[in-house]
Amino acid sequence: MYMSPKGSKKAPCACSGNDHEAKGETACGCMKDKPATGVDDKILQVVKAPGIYRDRRPVRGEVVTVIDVTFSSSGIDLVESWSCAVSRGEIHEIMVWNPLGEGDDAAAVAFIEITQGGNIVNGDEVKVDGEAIGNLVGFDYNHMPNHMNVVVETRSLALPLKLGSVFEFTPNPMIPFLDEKDCC
Repeated sequence: MYMSPKGSKKAPCACSGNDHEAKGETACGCMKDKPATGVDDKILQVVKAPGIYRDRRPVRGEVVTVIDVTFSSSGIDLVESWSCAVSRGEIHEIMVWNPLGEGDDAAAVAFIEITQGGNIVNGDEVKVDGEAIGNLVGFDYNHMPNHMNVVVETRSLALPLKLGSVFEFTPNPMIPFLDEKDCC
């Protein structure tokens, strides 16, 4: 779990230096109280991953709880991180987001137990029981330190999940990454 020097559980803000409005960034905590505009409210501010990973193994997790609740994605607060290391045995919540959906455009669908740990990266292809369902778009720490929310962009909020279903996160070579010169 990330802990700032002041003890906050929020990830560091990319808008330091009070220039966030000039840069147009809205995903960090310093813009959370900005009034809704109605224009981009259904667009999550996804952090693109740089192409720095030469190779990674897939990460797998088994469904231990099936959840059935939908809500507006405006409650999702993606952290300023493009990747996250997950360890075997950890429990995390899977949320899905359909940016083309009307009304409730997000859902909490499952808790998974990580059965093969590793590093998951924004843009990873996400499969359930071998079938592609979408791509990883980020991480939400609203429920930390209990668990992390792993957010996946999908075309549908309804997934055919059952106890024991297996989520798999695999590197997706088709996703455009930032140039290495833009990294870090």
